[in-house]
Amino acid sequence: MTVATFLQTDFTTQDATSYKAAIDGDVSVMAKLAAPFAPHAQATPNMTVAVDVGTVFGGGVLTPVAAQSTGTVTAPVSNPRIDRIVINPANGAILTVTGTESASPSPPAIPSGYYPLAQVLLQTTSTAITNTMIMDERIVGNLQPNSGNATKIIAQSAVPLSFVAVASTFTSASYASNAGNVQVSSSGAHGLTATPTVGASVYLSWSGGTGVSGFYKVLSVDSTTAFTIQLPYATGLGTPTVTPVTTDVVMASIPIPAGSLSIDGSLECHTFFDGTASANSKTTSWYVGTIRIDSQPFTTGPQPYHWWLLNRGTINGQMYSLNNTYISGGIAVDFSQNQTLTLRAQAAVANELITLEGYVIRANY
Repeated sequence: MTVATFLQTDFTTQDATSYKAAIDGDVSVMAKLAAPFAPHAQATPNMTVAVDVGTVFGGGVLTPVAAQSTGTVTAPVSNPRIDRIVINPANGAILTVTGTESASPSPPAIPSGYYPLAQVLLQTTSTAITNTMIMDERIVGNLQPNSGNATKIIAQSAVPLSFVAVASTFTSASYASNAGNVQVSSSGAHGLTATPTVGASVYLSWSGGTGVSGFYKVLSVDSTTAFTIQLPYATGLGTPTVTPVTTDVVMASIPIPAGSLSIDGSLECHTFFDGTASANSKTTSWYVGTIRIDSQPFTTGPQPYHWWLLNRGTINGQMYSLNNTYISGGIAVDFSQNQTLTLRAQAAVANELITLEGYVIRANY
């Protein structure tokens, strides 16, 4: 597209011919900034949103992105909802983030690595998305710059998380109230003692109720078959299952947006684990998606690791090193798709701590 010279229109000083020409020229200048990735209703409105063509920039290259449409959006059931349409600046792919129904809804958070495009206000009666329901919130109208030739810290934490596993005999658990917090008990022994368990966390999975699966701090060890966690007692939480020994526990989960790496990019994972010093192996591992990249056992801490995954001229094939030592064999993670990196740990015996002291996840485009 050729350019025009921007000339501010002013009907009080310009004659009709000059004024019309200035309007056309000004619109052509502004269109280059305003038109790309513009969100709007379909020509025949339905429950999708159209996003116009645009261009992304990375590695010194401009890449056109064709017009797109979101997937079909489902109307809320009980209350209004605000959904968000976001764009991956690395490849121009769009994503719809579903909000939460509420009498006064708020837009959902923008995922790490994405830019906002629009908000969509949905009612329980919505059957087609019109322009009046869409709020444009693009922050850049034309070039959506990606992380070209750049290094970006995707996630980091220095907040320690200490995990302890129960014995495999602690099955068919139930819960009751203990001074207003949840006490978990079983007919089998849990194998825990006050030291080192109190203050550390166990991982509980809840099913069939309102309980949320996750880590819960242990407040007290009440008997050989019961302990109390930091969770207010409530009826209807469901059935608890406490993660036993020799089971992988996800200690950190980090989204890796599609396009975070180029075909020659790399993903670095710096972790610092610690744990109970004993002859029993504690195992740490890291996954990208369902692919287990590596695992490392240790008996005494601390254990710093530098895991490094390097693309080998393609977006879905890598070589791998641990602590700067090359590990033979290829890895096949497709970084053109959204991925999730997980840091996991597994205890060999009950009542031993594994602590994720901290981590830094870095993408080198």
